[in-house]
Amino acid sequence: MSVPIPSAASHVPPVSTEEPEHRATRRRAERVRMLRMTFASYVVDAVLLTLLHVAGAVHAEAVVFYAVTGTAACLLFFLALRGGWSERFSDPYLTGAQMIAASALQLVTAWMAPGIGVLSLAIVFLVFAFSALRLTLKQLLPQWILISIGIALVVGSTTLPLSVPTATPWQTALSVAWLSLAVGRCAFVGLYGASVRHLLGTRNRQLADARDALHMLASRDELTGALNRRAIMDLLRTALDESAEHMPAVALLDLDHFKQVNDVHGHLVGDEVLRRFVRAAVATLRGNDRLGRYGGEEFLLVAAAPTEQAARQMAERVRAAVADEVWSAVAPGLKVTVSIGLTHARRGETAEALLQRVDDALYAAKSQGRDRVVTG
Repeated sequence: MSVPIPSAASHVPPVSTEEPEHRATRRRAERVRMLRMTFASYVVDAVLLTLLHVAGAVHAEAVVFYAVTGTAACLLFFLALRGGWSERFSDPYLTGAQMIAASALQLVTAWMAPGIGVLSLAIVFLVFAFSALRLTLKQLLPQWILISIGIALVVGSTTLPLSVPTATPWQTALSVAWLSLAVGRCAFVGLYGASVRHLLGTRNRQLADARDALHMLASRDELTGALNRRAIMDLLRTALDESAEHMPAVALLDLDHFKQVNDVHGHLVGDEVLRRFVRAAVATLRGNDRLGRYGGEEFLLVAAAPTEQAARQMAERVRAAVADEVWSAVAPGLKVTVSIGLTHARRGETAEALLQRVDDALYAAKSQGRDRVVTG
């Protein structure tokens, strides 16, 4: 999905950490960019007011007042924003002050030239909508009340009713153009807000993906891709704490004579053996079974096997998959098997007691000739 207004990206901070000086420069540039948009809006209104003056709908004093006052206000705000003076306030954009200044300019113009009063009030609504993009409800309410009082004073104090100039076709065309451009600017404000929301949503998804990636890196063994010791132990303790109907089956797996693999074939072959072992073992497991590297060539398996028979079948599938792996593709003459100690957790049993029982079962598997599953 494309962004309606790409420049709205300036309101979205980068994912990477910024240096304080760079951040301050970026934010100042962003504030000045917003002020340029305000000044451009003033220029559009000033041009239309000049044309309305030529068409006889407004006197020159109102046009001069609008152009001079609007330019002076933008210049003052530019100096405050560009020089960093505005950063001493809670709202460094001076949004509230700009909102009041812009609304006051429109209201005074409407009071000076009631014949175009409705057109000026239309811009007040635009100013309020644009400012609302940056203000909180707490900040917005006082501004709303103040502007409402200003509207009431203007409406109540003018000798002529506020209106839209339509005395001639030229005045009517200019009034239509004014209102059309006001609607267009309202649409721009809406698109600008939508663009910021879209970019923020994209940024949030990127941050969520980065967080997931970091979590993956923090919980996975770098070499094999299996869960690391901390992650598999956390999972085991969680499984023991939960009051599930069936307690988990736990297996401790140890690659037989793995030291000889490293001594004879080298550590690079040993690393590949570990990776292939994990792939072969995981391929036999169900979706809710978890395998983690417990240390060295030992791996801990936590499985939701409801019965001892199901747990035994699971462990035998892993043992057979390792024995049937084509290890000669890794190194000529290589043969790898795995010994497995297996047990079911008991209710109320600590992780340490459980691991002692499964370690005893693994020791028995090794004592009985290796490449076998022993239940403890």
